[in-house]
Amino acid sequence: MSKKKPLNNKPWYTLKNQADQPAELLIYDVIGDWAGLSARQLVNDLKDIDTNEITVRINSPGGSVFDGIAIYNALRYHNAHIHVRIEGLAASIASVIAMAGDTIHMAANALMMIHNPFGWVGGDAEELRKVADMLDKTTEVIAQTYAANSGLEVSEIITLMNDETWLTATEAEGHGLVNVVDEPMQLAAHFDLSAFNHVPQPLLQPQVGTDHEPDGEAESTHALAIVSLCNKAGYPEMAEKFIRNKQGVDDVQSRLTECETIKSLCAAAQCSDRAASFIQSEKSTETIRTKLFDLLTREEETLDNSLTPSQQNQTIKPLIDTRAVYQKRNQTAA
Repeated sequence: MSKKKPLNNKPWYTLKNQADQPAELLIYDVIGDWAGLSARQLVNDLKDIDTNEITVRINSPGGSVFDGIAIYNALRYHNAHIHVRIEGLAASIASVIAMAGDTIHMAANALMMIHNPFGWVGGDAEELRKVADMLDKTTEVIAQTYAANSGLEVSEIITLMNDETWLTATEAEGHGLVNVVDEPMQLAAHFDLSAFNHVPQPLLQPQVGTDHEPDGEAESTHALAIVSLCNKAGYPEMAEKFIRNKQGVDDVQSRLTECETIKSLCAAAQCSDRAASFIQSEKSTETIRTKLFDLLTREEETLDNSLTPSQQNQTIKPLIDTRAVYQKRNQTAA
């Protein structure tokens, strides 16, 4: 029996605060609360840094939208000069973080991708409308962020986002999204970009296969797909555990489908308030179905057939006086 490899807890960011040197923030993986590091922790750490310059180095496929926006705001409102260097890939929310730079450099062989935020939620029509409204507002905010750094109008940016636009360094510079194109860089890290629709062919990587045991680097490449699935399903908090347990995309999708089924079962049983705890329990849908049935039958009000004291003291006259009927019948017969 082969020894199981340890989980890959490679951090998605590193923050270096070195004396007499600019502070340095490296975002080199999927953005989100996993691998023991959270965006909230990063934001708090940035507040404690007292320096004149922060260099932000990016090679990331994106991740949690709201975590990325929080990081963007923390950088944007910091007193230090923010110097961004896109060294490989700045896709999705990672490209928004890049917009926090007072100066933005991009390697000649790097890529930037901008697209609309997306989400997935279960519920009735009103719930879906709320999510759609939230996504529209988020799209507008992100488009304004890009527009503020470029010479493009918000409407032009939204068109690019609608199309999931991949930009070379030269194209990004032409749109005003970066200031300087630097010399090419060689980076070993690759990411699973299967969650996106229009990935340039050279960036397409094969899925993590089952023919061989993946190494530490490969273990993290599928994290974006996991995060994206959880965000779409409305369970972003579940991504960390899936990643830590090294669960495959198919297993994650199956569990998320079960979560939606559990929500539907609870709604049908008028026990929607129990859905969250049932999902956290990680029990199967059949177990939850049985549990709900037991709850419904146990909580049904029992019928009280006993008479009240006043009813017990009353003489209840029968609807048919059987004695009188028999007496009349006997008289007739005589």
